[in-house]
Amino acid sequence: MAKKKKKPKKDKTKGEAKEDEEEDTMDLDMLREVVPMLRQQMEKANLDRNYLQLERDTIQNFYDITKSEILQLDNLIAKKDRAMEEMEDNHRVEVRVYLQKVKHLEYEHKQNLDTICIEGDEFVEQEAILHEENKAEMKRLAQKLREERDSNQMENEETVEQLSEKHEKSMLIMRNQIFEKNENDLRDRCENRLSQLKTDLELRRKAHIHEITERKNLHINDLMKNHEKAYSQMKKYYNDTTNDNLRLIKELKDEVSEMKKKQTEFQKLIAKTEQENALLKEPLTIAVAEVSDLRSQLRDREKDKLTLRNAKARLQVMEAKLGELKQKDYENSMEHQVVEKERDDLYNNFETMIKDIQQKNNFNNILLEQRMQQASRDVEQIDAQIEQVVTAANLDPSMVKQMHVSIQTNLVGCNETISAKEYDLVRCRKAFNDTLRTYSEKMVNLGIPEEEVESLGFVEYAQEGAVQCPAGFVGTTPLQ
Repeated sequence: MAKKKKKPKKDKTKGEAKEDEEEDTMDLDMLREVVPMLRQQMEKANLDRNYLQLERDTIQNFYDITKSEILQLDNLIAKKDRAMEEMEDNHRVEVRVYLQKVKHLEYEHKQNLDTICIEGDEFVEQEAILHEENKAEMKRLAQKLREERDSNQMENEETVEQLSEKHEKSMLIMRNQIFEKNENDLRDRCENRLSQLKTDLELRRKAHIHEITERKNLHINDLMKNHEKAYSQMKKYYNDTTNDNLRLIKELKDEVSEMKKKQTEFQKLIAKTEQENALLKEPLTIAVAEVSDLRSQLRDREKDKLTLRNAKARLQVMEAKLGELKQKDYENSMEHQVVEKERDDLYNNFETMIKDIQQKNNFNNILLEQRMQQASRDVEQIDAQIEQVVTAANLDPSMVKQMHVSIQTNLVGCNETISAKEYDLVRCRKAFNDTLRTYSEKMVNLGIPEEEVESLGFVEYAQEGAVQCPAGFVGTTPLQ
């Protein structure tokens, strides 16, 4: 790596010369004040130089490490190149060897192919000769077999004709014998069967006739029994009817006598009813008049129906209004519960806030008192120190006056802070009083009695000369 050229230090020397001139013109006190600053600058410059030196060393180390790694990689690359060259040389030699082997194999293959072709031609010629010989031999055998077949066929035809003639003759003889025998057997069997059938049919006819006669006798007996039974039932029925008629005649005679008695009673009743009708004529006229009135009222029925319908409609409207009022009542009750819950929450929050404000105010008061006491002690100590310094140093009165002025300014600043803190204290107390009054009014508006609010134990701070306007963080609009 090429080293960088150093820049000229003209500007730096000029700045140092100016600083030297300024330092020569400074007083001893100024120099004492400047020395720590310069020491800090020197320490900072040393730290920066050390940091830069450390960075330079680390960069140099990184450079050396990377350089050594590059050399190692170059060596590895060279080794790999040499190995690749050796592998290429070996590969070329192997390729040449394999090409030589391939040439030898091709030559051997060609020689073997020529010998095989020659041997194949010779073998084909021999096989053709053998095939011709076998073909001629087979033709001779075929001719011989044809001749033998023809001779055997002629002999077989003659033997077949002789055997067929013998068979026909034997069959004729056998047929004649068997048919005659079978005919006689069949005739005997048929005659026996016919006689048996005649006897069986005669027996069946007799049994059937006997069965029919028995059925006829049974039917006659059943008819006689049914006739007797029906006659007895009919006789009984007519006897019952005659008895019933006699009883009915007797009952009718009794009823006639009773009817005569009732007739006399009815005549008496008619006379009585005529008297009652005479008495009821006047109420009848009244009832007729009422009927006419009711009919006249019936004419106004449609109007009454219309009025009834209107009344029902008004009733439905009133029921709907009643439902709405019930719903509103339910909603109002729910809102009342919510408001009561909010009231309880406000009451609890009010207690916690009041306690927090009291604690904060007490803590601020204690802090202010401690600060005031500390400030008074500091003032006393400073006065004592100033007197000691003045007496010990025999200072100039002008310097003492200047020191008094500075002390007065410090005291004025302290007094201002004290007045500000007192103002903050008054403001906090005023805010506490305002919040207490606001929450008290809100609790009274929510329905909490004033006695319970006063029994909580919260009391306003007494502030002389405090105005009644609200504090800064309290809302100006009254709570509804």
